[in-house]
Amino acid sequence: MQYEEIPTQQIIDKLRQTLEPRIGIAEPPLSGRENSAIPFGIASLHARDEDDEDIALLKAGFDIYNIPITSYQRRLGSAVIAVRKIVRKLLRPVLERQVIYNFANTRVVQTLSIQLQKLQENQQTLEKKIQSEFSSGSPEVTAQLETQQNAIATFQSEIEQIKAVQQKHTAILEKITAQLLDRQQ
Repeated sequence: MQYEEIPTQQIIDKLRQTLEPRIGIAEPPLSGRENSAIPFGIASLHARDEDDEDIALLKAGFDIYNIPITSYQRRLGSAVIAVRKIVRKLLRPVLERQVIYNFANTRVVQTLSIQLQKLQENQQTLEKKIQSEFSSGSPEVTAQLETQQNAIATFQSEIEQIKAVQQKHTAILEKITAQLLDRQQ
């Protein structure tokens, strides 16, 4: 089974186009961005721009109560507007709660976005610091490593000397054992 890729950017752009006239946003968002061929650093800047646009959209559109009421019908236009105003008054408590909720969500999203940006900047700073520390190497650590490598080399040479002495002793022991066997016969 093969799945089709969902064109999320096109859906977002279409939603923005349909929502903007309703909530009174004058500036159209940047469109026509494709992140597939953009390098990571530039893509993250585009993502940040998109996040900023979304936050701006949230800020501009959180107040759903004070949207201008209009009608595009010629004959019944004033009646439709009057009915919409009555419905708005009836829904006022619900709409006010929704406006408060939207405003709180906008603040939370903006705060989280700022915190995310700060965390990303801190992460990049720490990554650079770690890379510089490991690439240049601390002189103390380098000195300790050299000391340990010298000690290991010394131990290895001592082990080789002990093995050589052990082989000599084994050879001598074999000669003595052979001589003792010859005498016993």
